[in-house]
Amino acid sequence: MTTHVSTATQQAQFPIIESFTKPTPDNPYWKLLGSARMNGGSLELTPNDRSQAGTAFLDQPFSSTLGVTIDFDYSCEGGATLGDGFSVYLIDGAQTTQPGGFGGALGYSFTRDTSGSIVASGVTAGYVGIGFDNHGNFATTGAGTGGGDPRPNTAGVRGAGNLRQGFGWLTGVTVPGGFRAAWERGAHIQISVIGGRLSVRHADTANPNGTVLIDDFDLGGATGQPRMPDTFKLGFAAGTGARTASHRVRNLTVTLPADMPLEMSGPQTAQSGDRIAYTIDVQNHGPNDTPDAMVEATVPAELTDVETSCQGENGAVCGQGFLGQNSQPWIPVNLPVGSKATITLTGTIDPQYEGSLTCASRITSPSRANIAERHSDSVTTTVALPPISVTPVIVGGWHQTWPEDARGWVVSYDLVLAANQERVVYWEIGFDVPPFDTPGRTRVNPVGKDHLWYRVDKDGADGSVILATPDDKHTIEPGAGLTVNVQILYRSQEDAGDGTLRNLRAIEVTGR
Repeated sequence: MTTHVSTATQQAQFPIIESFTKPTPDNPYWKLLGSARMNGGSLELTPNDRSQAGTAFLDQPFSSTLGVTIDFDYSCEGGATLGDGFSVYLIDGAQTTQPGGFGGALGYSFTRDTSGSIVASGVTAGYVGIGFDNHGNFATTGAGTGGGDPRPNTAGVRGAGNLRQGFGWLTGVTVPGGFRAAWERGAHIQISVIGGRLSVRHADTANPNGTVLIDDFDLGGATGQPRMPDTFKLGFAAGTGARTASHRVRNLTVTLPADMPLEMSGPQTAQSGDRIAYTIDVQNHGPNDTPDAMVEATVPAELTDVETSCQGENGAVCGQGFLGQNSQPWIPVNLPVGSKATITLTGTIDPQYEGSLTCASRITSPSRANIAERHSDSVTTTVALPPISVTPVIVGGWHQTWPEDARGWVVSYDLVLAANQERVVYWEIGFDVPPFDTPGRTRVNPVGKDHLWYRVDKDGADGSVILATPDDKHTIEPGAGLTVNVQILYRSQEDAGDGTLRNLRAIEVTGR
């Protein structure tokens, strides 16, 4: 019997979040039926036993007006051949339902026996059911109207139906390897229904951006499909027969979709000690504004002194970036539909590092599901040792009180130069210092400067210090370092901080 419920006071608000990692679901409207239970930190729809059928049904409506995206992780484990599979389905949110048919119906559509008789009804007021079918019978006439031969390892779609009518076969795609997955694989499904059009994406840790299985399929235009209801209710179901599998779900989010692609670019090659920059472009193609987008970067330990900047376009507003867990950068961005933001990430490569380093980034939102084809990206930079490496060593620090125009805090550095390949005759050292207006700017200490054996081409007045060899008598021999001592006068000990010389580099000067 069809049961109507009032949606006036029960409609769920987005995002709907259910981890399924606790002994009971957080939302009391979940109904666990048949073999479905909370087990081992997940929602277990079926154990790895024969002839099991389990359903988890959220008997609470949520709006379909602005689109709906369903994200969840899953595992599917069993014997050499898995059976049958699991489904995700949506029904008219104005109604409620009992589980659908067993076996190949995957808990959504009705079940026929070998004589063609319906032996188990489908759900009530079903709008769409997506089957993740390892065994293959969801595509046959035994599991609804239409279909044909079994299609193992298929993501298949059956349309609207009610109890013993409908549930027509609409479309399907073969998935190599099917849906076998342990939790360690990070298997993830994303289902979106936007304006009556269905998309299904399958991802895992090896393919975090995922593969589109069903691409913008027109449910509204399919035969037998009713008008999309104003609200939906959500169900998960799974079944086994002679062939078995445990079907488990966790980390469910149901929310509004937003197409937020991310693209990252940066240098393919660099030298150790270089200060390099990566660019991260993010956009919002809709259909919903995203006021709480977050761009997260993953930076390797060999990239230090990391800074970020952000520029918004067409209404995008960048928030204040910060360092999250393990000092990884996070940048909040308000991304209205049609807007764009460009984030620049800069850092200095460890002057002793040689090899490759990979910077990665992704865009997420706590209130929106990102349905973009690419929501994460990375750039790998191959790093080679330069002709000269420079290693700074702080050898002392003291207050300087005379002369009057050179008062401040002095830090003495030994800059040790090493030739990585061949003998270097002419060289140059550069680094950045905080520029301050006279008097008291950061600069090469003028006290004793006349006794320096090297040439000071820039003393820091414009924020840059450049030291250079004056002749061909101070060469850098491979295996034998050359030490250059320089004293930097800071306005105060506080301004000196920990004494780090920013963007320190040494180059070989040719053509002299």
